[in-house]
Amino acid sequence: MIRIMRKSLRAIVVVIALVAAGAAGLELYARYPPAFAVPDPVVAPGTRVLVLLLHGSNGREEPTLIALERRFAQLAAETPDVSVLRYIWSPFSDTRLRARVNGGMVGSALGRNLAQRTDIEVLHLVGHSAGAYPVQALCEALRASSARPPRIVSTFLDPIGFDGALNPNWGAGNLGRCADYAEAYINTDDPVPATNAPLAQAWTVDVTATRPTPASDGHRWPAQYYLDHLTQADITGSAYSHDERPRGSLDVR
Repeated sequence: MIRIMRKSLRAIVVVIALVAAGAAGLELYARYPPAFAVPDPVVAPGTRVLVLLLHGSNGREEPTLIALERRFAQLAAETPDVSVLRYIWSPFSDTRLRARVNGGMVGSALGRNLAQRTDIEVLHLVGHSAGAYPVQALCEALRASSARPPRIVSTFLDPIGFDGALNPNWGAGNLGRCADYAEAYINTDDPVPATNAPLAQAWTVDVTATRPTPASDGHRWPAQYYLDHLTQADITGSAYSHDERPRGSLDVR
């Protein structure tokens, strides 16, 4: 009996060790991706207001983001010093386990690049899903690299805030902290992990109850809701502040 118990105990220890090794391997895979070159954003000279949209994992051709880019451009058509750019960070966005670190590398590179511009007065960053990662990193790198950074507005559309197995709530506590004004539109009953909580550093709008049907794509719905309600005031966000829309507050629609 004792011999059997010892064998069972050894088997359990081996299983635990294998699981721990596998988890550590996944964490290392996620944290240390290969280096890559980040393409510079193509922004017209003389741009005073830049609206920069960043897609999520496998979102290179996300139709809602494409429609959002077109709508922003339509609203800004009569203002020559506004540029709208949907930045493609695929394929670096498409490995979900590495989206957090890759997004940070992309955003940091973009932030350092834009810090060299002296013409941009307002930067409106819009990130859907994992696009939240480069949005946050861009904001932080731009502030760190520029003596006179522009006004930065961050809009998060059902943002993913997962930062590894040990910090799944990173986004809920940190996204938006860097921006002068930050807002988030979320859906709270879709299965995408780390997207269902309000952001402590942004004004959050819960649009779950406004979804047309329960069967419609909950993770995409916040982007569609934002598109459906987009106005000229949203280009610069200059009419919005955290005095009227406090960070950490929740507006349920």
